[in-house]
Amino acid sequence: MHRFFAILAASVVLLGCQQPAASAQLSQADQDEVRQIVRDYILENPEIIEEALIELQRRARAREMQSVYDALAANSDAIFNDPRDPRIGPDNPDVVIVEFMDYKCSYCRVAAAWVEGVQEEYGDRVQILYKEYPILGDDSTEAAVAALAALRQGEDIYAAFHLAMIRSSGPLPSARIDQLATVSGVDVARMRADMEDPEIMAHINQVRSLGRALNVTGTPFFIVDGVVIPGANEMALDQALAEALRD
Repeated sequence: MHRFFAILAASVVLLGCQQPAASAQLSQADQDEVRQIVRDYILENPEIIEEALIELQRRARAREMQSVYDALAANSDAIFNDPRDPRIGPDNPDVVIVEFMDYKCSYCRVAAAWVEGVQEEYGDRVQILYKEYPILGDDSTEAAVAALAALRQGEDIYAAFHLAMIRSSGPLPSARIDQLATVSGVDVARMRADMEDPEIMAHINQVRSLGRALNVTGTPFFIVDGVVIPGANEMALDQALAEALRD
C-alpha cells in the first residue's frame, strides 16, 4: 500500500494541491499525463485498492476503540464502583472482570462457560462484576429485573439464579423465570414483590445509558482489568486475563 500512497503523494505535488504555484508550472497536458500514470498504476495493481480499504477500516476501528477507552476512563466510577451491581468473588481481587450481559443472548451463554472456568481456576483472585444489560426485548428486561430482585436475597442466591437463567435456552416468559428462580432457591413471592420497586428499573436504565456511552451494541461485552473485549472471544479473554494475573 505504501507504493499507492507514494505515487498519490507525487501526483498531489505535481498537481499543486499543496503548493498552488506548482500547478501553474504544469501544462494541461502534463496534468493529464500524471492522471493517466496514476490510473494505469491502479489498473495494473488493483490490489492496492483492497489494501487501502483494509487500512481505512483498521484506522476506523482504532478510532472507535479509542473513543471506547476514553468513555471507560470518563465513566470508571460507574463501571467499577456501583454497589448495586452483582459481584461474585473476593472483596479485594487481583483482577475484576466486568460483563455486560443479557439472559437471552446465546453468545452470553457461550461466554458463561468461560466465566465459570475462570471462577473455578482463579476464584480466590478474580471477581466477576455483572452489568445487567437487557437489550433483547421484554423477556430480557423481566429476567434482569428478577435477577436484581433476587440479589436482595443474597449473592449466593443471585449466583445460582443467574446461572440457571443464562444456561436456559429459548424464551424466558414469567412462568419460566419463576420456575428457574424456584429451583435456584429464590423466594419467588419476595422476588416478585421486590421487582415492583422502581429503583431496580432505574438501575437497569442507568446501566443502559452507561452501555451506550461505551458503545456496547451487543452482548457479551467484557472489560478485563481495563481491557475491552467485545463478544465471546475466548482467546482474547484468556490473553487479557493471563496478562492481568501476571502483573
